[in-house]
Amino acid sequence: MQPLCPAYILHSRPFQDNKQLLQLLLPELGRVSAVIRKRQGKQRFALQPFQLVTVALTGRSSLKTVTTLDELAPANRFVGKFLFSALYLNELVCRLWPADVGSEQLFGYYQHSLTALNLAQQQPVLLEPCLREFEFALLSELGLPVDWQHDASGLPLDPSQLYAWQQQQGFVAVNNGWPGTALLAIGQYDWQHSATHRVAKQLSRQLLAPLLGDKPLSSRALFSAQF
Repeated sequence: MQPLCPAYILHSRPFQDNKQLLQLLLPELGRVSAVIRKRQGKQRFALQPFQLVTVALTGRSSLKTVTTLDELAPANRFVGKFLFSALYLNELVCRLWPADVGSEQLFGYYQHSLTALNLAQQQPVLLEPCLREFEFALLSELGLPVDWQHDASGLPLDPSQLYAWQQQQGFVAVNNGWPGTALLAIGQYDWQHSATHRVAKQLSRQLLAPLLGDKPLSSRALFSAQF
């Protein structure tokens, strides 16, 4: 009997006759491609994103087969920009995380972010911090962490200094850039000021751009179309 593992469905699409091709996120296996047969009733309901499920997988190739899938917790229900934000998280993982590379940390960050998005639906001011914290956590898991305490020379960030980000180096002092106060605040998860939100968004876009390449994110297009 195959062991049951917790998982989230990141993406699904029809595959051959009466099957679905899933992108799953599991703590030990990471992002996994798997095929599941369509079923009725409870099984059909369980094939939705943002819901914690348990799965049993078989197969030795990169494409697994789901033999069992059961709900482990109620589905997260998102609407409007919060739904687009949740889809954005899923798309980032599908685009950037290597297949079949496990990460307990990434699974935990993703799970925490869904909880934070749920809370943000009641307190919208929490939405931007939720997205930025996940982006920077994902970058760190990809081996691209940001040092929020020191510049490229190893000196402590100066709250009165302006900085720019240099790829493969870090923060460098410049005459026209981001204030050190905002960078230090991001590192301390201090989101009280709108300037901190703006700096975090600009920096995350700069860091993610080389990884995403020229292909635009579909979830970002949803924001543009709606708002």
